[in-house]
Amino acid sequence: MNDSVNNPPARLGIIISMFPELHETFILRELVALEQRGIDFDIFSLQYPRDPITLDDAIRLSTERTHYSSLLSISTLGALLRAACRHPIRLARAVARVVVHGRDRPMELIKNLAILPIALHIGEQGRQRGIVHWHGHWANIPTTACWYLQQIYQQNWSAAIHGEDIFSANRFLRYKLDDAVFAVVCSGYFCNHLKTHIGLRTPDKIHLNYHGLDPRVMQRVPASSATLRATDAPLKIVSIGRLVPTKGHDVLIRACAQLIHAGQPLQLQIIGSGPLEAELKALADAENVRDKVMFSGALAFEEVLNNLQAADVFCLAPRLIPGQPPDGIPNVIAEAMALRIPVVSTRVSAIPELVTDGVTGRLVEVDDVDGLAQVLRTLADSPEQALTLSEAGAQRVSELFNQTANIDELLGYFDQYAPQCLPAGVSLKHESSSCLSTDSSRGGHQLP
Repeated sequence: MNDSVNNPPARLGIIISMFPELHETFILRELVALEQRGIDFDIFSLQYPRDPITLDDAIRLSTERTHYSSLLSISTLGALLRAACRHPIRLARAVARVVVHGRDRPMELIKNLAILPIALHIGEQGRQRGIVHWHGHWANIPTTACWYLQQIYQQNWSAAIHGEDIFSANRFLRYKLDDAVFAVVCSGYFCNHLKTHIGLRTPDKIHLNYHGLDPRVMQRVPASSATLRATDAPLKIVSIGRLVPTKGHDVLIRACAQLIHAGQPLQLQIIGSGPLEAELKALADAENVRDKVMFSGALAFEEVLNNLQAADVFCLAPRLIPGQPPDGIPNVIAEAMALRIPVVSTRVSAIPELVTDGVTGRLVEVDDVDGLAQVLRTLADSPEQALTLSEAGAQRVSELFNQTANIDELLGYFDQYAPQCLPAGVSLKHESSSCLSTDSSRGGHQLP
């Protein structure tokens, strides 16, 4: 399977569940950055996009570099038949391993088996395109497709893990990652979990690699320090996130109600939509603060940034709920910090990697209404403290979410583990980031 049509130049194959996906702009930014660094790659999307494609880079990449296929078609079934004829033992062994190692998760097992034909079709397309290494985004189906190509066509692969479904028992994930040549993870919290809690034979292949910030945010980063807020002005608090239980909007509403009833003038704006909208509005009514809480619904990104820049404080109070994946570092927290908006959040998941209490923002315990209200009152009464936090927060984000530095890291891992997919002359400035580091310049918060 190493021969290719007309010997095309070596390329990287990237497998994604759906490209482009509206909430996965961090993947789009990474792909654009790789392209700018001279990496030649093809994108293989396991599903067709469900939403209209509006971003220029997404339109271009989906048109010029992305290959789409139906799950079952003449092409995918033909690929399965050819693999069965050419590599019957490898194919049978791969299917058996999926069943044996994935039997504890029946629904995911069905999905892993269902994508076999399209994975093999992608493998045939990859051979024609000169793909020499596969890279799968997310821990679930795309990495299974990459694993199939290793098992049947004997091609190496790597993974980019963004946190989905890594905290529940998942024997097949452990088995897959042991077969990958390396994996990158987008937060130290997730990275540490994979290294120490799922029983990998080779945990040293798991590496921390943060994302970069959206360029539309970076274009708005103030050139100078923020100004002090007048203490007699109402405190404008903005929270952004889906209206779901994990975001903790109910805690924020209760904390704001406590402050309002104590005489603190404030206005809370909640941006986002979701199933809890009616319940949260009812809570604001019950707390008698409905006139002080504005539910803006889902907004276009530019409108979100406009409202964020007009805020005095950004606040999000996430909580962990069993059976639901944690957020990691919510993008909105990093975006607020980059725009020099002081941030208040909770000590949960990977947030303490970015927000150090009293240094780059403020942290409270999960579901602590009184503690949240106290911190918000402190920032309302002390504009100087808010300004200090906002400046330190902006500096912290510039260190951890530097797109250039993080792409340097990623290219360094490809150079270390899969140099065949890098063209000659690619500039590498690789320094490995340990997910267990206590170094405040990169690794941040000491993880449990």
